[in-house]
Amino acid sequence: MKRLSAATLSLILLFTPFSAAYAGAKAGASCARLNATSKVSGVAYVCVKNGKKLTWKKANVIKPVNPAADQMKNDPYRATKLKAFSNIRAASEIDGSVNVELVYHIGESFPVDLKNLYIKQILSASKLYGTFFTKKEKIHIYLYTEKDADAIQSDLNLNFNMASYASWFEQWNAGRGREHNIGIAGYYLLRNNPPQGHAGLGLFSGSSLTSIRPYGIQVVQHEYWHVVQDYFMQSGRNVKFSDSDSYDLFFPPTFREGSTNTISFALSSNTPDEYFKLYETFVSDMKTNSGMKIFKSLTSKEMVVSALKDVEVLSKNSEAHEASYLLGQLLYEWVISEYGFDGYRKLITNQLIGNSFEDNLKASLGITKDDLYNGAASHILAAFVNK
Repeated sequence: MKRLSAATLSLILLFTPFSAAYAGAKAGASCARLNATSKVSGVAYVCVKNGKKLTWKKANVIKPVNPAADQMKNDPYRATKLKAFSNIRAASEIDGSVNVELVYHIGESFPVDLKNLYIKQILSASKLYGTFFTKKEKIHIYLYTEKDADAIQSDLNLNFNMASYASWFEQWNAGRGREHNIGIAGYYLLRNNPPQGHAGLGLFSGSSLTSIRPYGIQVVQHEYWHVVQDYFMQSGRNVKFSDSDSYDLFFPPTFREGSTNTISFALSSNTPDEYFKLYETFVSDMKTNSGMKIFKSLTSKEMVVSALKDVEVLSKNSEAHEASYLLGQLLYEWVISEYGFDGYRKLITNQLIGNSFEDNLKASLGITKDDLYNGAASHILAAFVNK
């Protein structure tokens, strides 16, 4: 799950609101802006491309789950998860895949069962991810194994992190760590002409659906989401990041990696039960097998808030990067439950507003960073206490 180095990040803001109200929308009628939405007499419509024209189409939106009051009272942790899952899946029912042109790069040794799964996931994710793009974007998808090292080395869009990939390939060839799959791309490159997205993963050529870690099924959707994040790091501000710390000021790891896990875990789970189980496995593995002190410290809401602050900047905590996946995942699960997917969408589109991520929070959700951490603390704590 790699991100671009600070030296490669010269970024600009594109801000295009997703929703707009249009009076008189009806199926087949012309509309003005691709992916705009409208609701008339309780019926939701979305503006889609029909040949060369833009027309309204009924949106097959699943209403977000509103957990029963007794469930909210007796198990707020599970209820929050259920509401977040439902909100994400409902948002994915508005099909924006017309804005995505997929280009596949698949190694001959890539396992067939996993190839079929990941392609299915990419197609499904494109429905949601495409709603963030304002025009058709070319997205390159890479599915490679250790046998494709030469192809990675020769690809200028991949090879700048070759040293990291090579270390994994060496382990797999030596018979170690074969249960892991790794992100080998997850970014939107402005230096491409025109700019293009790149997302993909690498795994051992002998892998199968049963041999990889259970939560390994979501990695390709995770990397693909980074393309969406990067898409909104653009515009005339021409922001340049001198180092990792200045990058983290705008994009703390809990947002960059953690919220990406929130999305990819939901999209890779077909039912709420699958979603809960995937989380349970990931939380259990992080608590028992990661060896990270930060997870063992989460015994109160105050300690949760302290931990969230400790992982805001990668350079100040050796555990920040790894811990940010789960802590951020739970943090933004709470956000999507509390503020809906549209609230989270604003955080994505407003990434370069102001001078820090807190300015984004204030503009998008009307809260401070302390509000965010204190609001989500109970939910995060519940994952580590008696769960």
